[in-house]
Amino acid sequence: MLKSIRFTFKLITLYLFSNLSIAESSIKPAQMNPERLHSIISDYTDNVKVNNNVISFDYEKVTIYCVWDANADRMRMIAPIANTSDLSSDLLELALKANYHTVLDARYAIGDDVLYAAFIHPLSPITKNEIESAIRQVSTSALTFGTSFTSGELVFPGNKAEQAKKGKSKSM
Repeated sequence: MLKSIRFTFKLITLYLFSNLSIAESSIKPAQMNPERLHSIISDYTDNVKVNNNVISFDYEKVTIYCVWDANADRMRMIAPIANTSDLSSDLLELALKANYHTVLDARYAIGDDVLYAAFIHPLSPITKNEIESAIRQVSTSALTFGTSFTSGELVFPGNKAEQAKKGKSKSM
């Protein structure tokens, strides 16, 4: 009888703890909102200012604007680089190629005749680490436009035809 009681106690304990661990593993971090977004940016960057739904700040000598729309659950970080009228078609083509190979989460984008380094993401699921990475990538993408065209985080290998052309031009 005592063995049966111990066995039943072990089963109940196992059941309770297994349900507790399932409940703990399903706890999600708090969803991002404009207040948390502002707090993370303020802790990570300099010269932070808020105007309605725009946070402007400086990071590594680059001014970045974070614009959000809580109703649409979207946010974007942008850093203006240049007026498109001041850029050659060759530079714009290189920016498009960089979007595929070297700027990754950040992107070069054109809006209202201005070229931007941009990062666009749903607001609620973004994490603190992703926000900090986005800030670094937008800043680096803006700083390296016209040179290495990189976000600094990762690089996908280039296409073989482009690499072959570069190799031939170097050997000529």
